[in-house]
Amino acid sequence: MKESVGIFIIARDTNNFILLHRTTSPIVWSLLTGSMERGESPKETILREIEEEIGVNPKTIDGIREIGRTVVKKTIFHVFVGYVDNEFEIPNLKIDENDDYGWFNSNNLPSPIHKRWDKSFQIVRPYLNLSESIKNTIKKLRNEQSFPNRYRRDNL
Repeated sequence: MKESVGIFIIARDTNNFILLHRTTSPIVWSLLTGSMERGESPKETILREIEEEIGVNPKTIDGIREIGRTVVKKTIFHVFVGYVDNEFEIPNLKIDENDDYGWFNSNNLPSPIHKRWDKSFQIVRPYLNLSESIKNTIKKLRNEQSFPNRYRRDNL
């Protein structure tokens, strides 16, 4: 069975992620993706693809990890997530595969978007707004405890 990878690189400051506009068929907006080469693990593939396709050292992206998989037409697609503090300019877009990029969120997706977008997005959805979710959970736990007001921190 063939295997490929894709990654949601999420900017913590905006909660937006990078999408690339492909120059090969199908000509659509999609995640940074790539096919696994013989003997490569999914993680090795995504690290290689980050450097090849956008010219970024993968070490500058925090917490790169596989978060799920989908299977479509005899292809296993490994979905990864990684975080950066701020949106950045792509220093070296591999123009024979992609001619544009942008930072997007689920409310402002470009068109046309890859037809299998929804499957990958459902996998990453719990990882979006994670920092806000954690802040709200901590705030709720602190407010439920019976500490005197002077020990409560309402502003995180």
